[in-house]
Amino acid sequence: MCGRYVLAQDYEELKKRFGLDFKDFEMKPSYNIAPGQANPVITNGSGRRIKAMNWGLIPHWAKDPKIAYKMINARSETVAEKPSYRDAFKNKRCLIPATGFYEWQKSALDPKKKTPIHIRLKKSELFAFAGLWSLWKDNESEIFSYTIITTEANDYLKEYHDRMPVILNKSDESKWLDHNTSAEDLQNIMLPKDDSRIEAYEVSKLVNAPRNNSVACLQKV
Repeated sequence: MCGRYVLAQDYEELKKRFGLDFKDFEMKPSYNIAPGQANPVITNGSGRRIKAMNWGLIPHWAKDPKIAYKMINARSETVAEKPSYRDAFKNKRCLIPATGFYEWQKSALDPKKKTPIHIRLKKSELFAFAGLWSLWKDNESEIFSYTIITTEANDYLKEYHDRMPVILNKSDESKWLDHNTSAEDLQNIMLPKDDSRIEAYEVSKLVNAPRNNSVACLQKV
């Protein structure tokens, strides 16, 4: 699962890293991104563009947009078949820029005690989660939304959680956005990140509350 993540970069860094052509919103670094919030998402059309979307997918056919809170993650193993995701998986794949994410490690002595852990690439690289997006409309409004795809955790992260977000290899990002990429190739892209690329460390319980959104959330304990 991925229920909180980090994007500790500004637009100029994203533009350089992802080759962006157009931005239609203002953005700044965010250190404690939570479901329901609007965040940068990269799509592909006549060029790569970045747009603010709400975290928590709302299928175009949904009757109630509150379904979004149940759809912050999609499982890689079933994303091509589940009615909630299969249309987006086929037609609306996206990149979700990030610099890290959080998990909460349960105490062996006290299951109610959880320690927040920050997980990132070892070189503190800017990367992209594999994601899906959707546009939901009613008579009064329209909502752009997205979900993060998860896969089985690699061996290094299994002590924290049995799932992890799909962190795309840079070489696979264009394939992920390309509508012509085969279903087989997409499945081969949605694999756990190599253990050797990942590092994790304990951080402050500040991250437990989404209202706390400063670089202090990333400081090692």
